[in-house]
Amino acid sequence: MHAWVVNPPVSGVHLEKVPDPAPGPDEVKVRVLECGLCGTDREIVAGRYGSPPPGRKGLVLGHENFGEVVEVGRSVQDLRVGDEVVATVRRGCGICRFCRTQRSDFCETGLFTERGIKGRDGYLAEFYVDRPEYLVRVPRPHRLSAVLLEPLSVAEKAVQQAKRILDRSELTPGCDAGRPRKALVVGTGAMGMLSALVLAAEGFEVTAMDPRGEKTSASTVLSGIGAKYRDGSPGLSVLGSERFDLVLEAAGSAALDFELTTLLAPNGCLLLLGLPGDIGKPFPLAGGEIVQRLVLQNQAIVGSVNANRRYFELGLRHLTAFRRRWGTVAEQLVSQRLPWTDFESVVTGRRPSGIKCVLTIGG
Repeated sequence: MHAWVVNPPVSGVHLEKVPDPAPGPDEVKVRVLECGLCGTDREIVAGRYGSPPPGRKGLVLGHENFGEVVEVGRSVQDLRVGDEVVATVRRGCGICRFCRTQRSDFCETGLFTERGIKGRDGYLAEFYVDRPEYLVRVPRPHRLSAVLLEPLSVAEKAVQQAKRILDRSELTPGCDAGRPRKALVVGTGAMGMLSALVLAAEGFEVTAMDPRGEKTSASTVLSGIGAKYRDGSPGLSVLGSERFDLVLEAAGSAALDFELTTLLAPNGCLLLLGLPGDIGKPFPLAGGEIVQRLVLQNQAIVGSVNANRRYFELGLRHLTAFRRRWGTVAEQLVSQRLPWTDFESVVTGRRPSGIKCVLTIGG
């Protein structure tokens, strides 16, 4: 079969012939239908990240996936040929308490692997083989948004973790909840937009901002779910004196992260999802003021990465809720569907316009 292969840390990517996988008795074979393209793929192709399986030079790329079961091992009971599935990405170390209880997103040893990223082949191929516990069946109505489930799972986990932090302030006995919590999402790529959808579905009053101007596909989607959009090109000053219970950063800038602490309300949480692209670049930091504000106002800064199967399943429930409330809003996040043979030119060229670029492979 064919697959897109990288040789980290060497930059570049190639469409190559690789062995066609055969499932064992407790495995299934999946024909890949779609793969999403994200910043992590770009980093790996550029040679800045990623590692091949042990004893190999090449790594099959791709982690955002959607496919169809085409072969089932004789011991498999929960999946059938024709089922459409999304595969999880991280595989636990098998050593730490979290990986032994199916929570590899909190792995303590760092010895986990990730398909298409770290130590294990990914999904940017015609077929792959995996065990049923790593495959989430997708109902037919979500076929056009299923490829978003992997990044959606990351947003789901992050929002749930942030809610637990916000809940430490608890409700005042004898008082109702009062106003809805206010959330600011910084960055309107796929991760930011999926986070905005989850937050809105969870009852937050959502504002999102980016520096790309007022008339974007993101601003249209946000308007459709009752969220506010702000053009952030002039900087954070566009928000005036507004403060937020939750600030979710999905833009990838360390300097911006510390500046965002000024937008937190008392007892608020700054949630970091973006990996900074300005690593090693010095910038001025009013560290004393930031720490004083965090301490005196009960504020928190937390990072979140990856997601276990539970959050994939929560993502499916939210896709259903999105459809009931806002129609095809999730599908609108897919700005482009391109043949997977165009992958190299897309991933090494100018960033595609819109929110999410998806590569179509089979079917």
